[in-house]
Amino acid sequence: MSDRRRRVDVTSCRDALNGYQKGKCFYSFADISIEPGSENLADVDHFFPHSLNKCIKNIDGVWNLVLASQECNRGEGGKFDRLPNTKYLDRLHKRNEFLITSHHPLRETLIQQTGNTEQKRRYFLQSMYNTAQRLLGSGRNDGWKAGFEYPATF
Repeated sequence: MSDRRRRVDVTSCRDALNGYQKGKCFYSFADISIEPGSENLADVDHFFPHSLNKCIKNIDGVWNLVLASQECNRGEGGKFDRLPNTKYLDRLHKRNEFLITSHHPLRETLIQQTGNTEQKRRYFLQSMYNTAQRLLGSGRNDGWKAGFEYPATF
């Protein structure tokens, strides 16, 4: 495997991502933990699947990383390498905007990775989604959805 395709360990960003998600899965709002060894240890998930790393710029960027429960991220019913439904794209945009407007330490990184205005950032995410749909063959609203969802907490 070439160095360009090798997966980068992104688990070190759990703490920063949890600052927004506050112990909840991005997709289902189920309880998760960021404590190593915990039974419900959160996975750091690539919203846009890592398999698209040749086609999507900076796939390991914080703009594309979320905390997910193991149930949502793994296995037969999990997201794994599938493109999420567009409702989650809106959630990702809101999460990124929250971090930027709250002057979170990730603010400058997010702006550099996605654009210097809200309009550019929304366009960036939508164009990444359109590219992913084209490559993965997903219908506009047919993307992966969590099997269950607790009431929204963020």
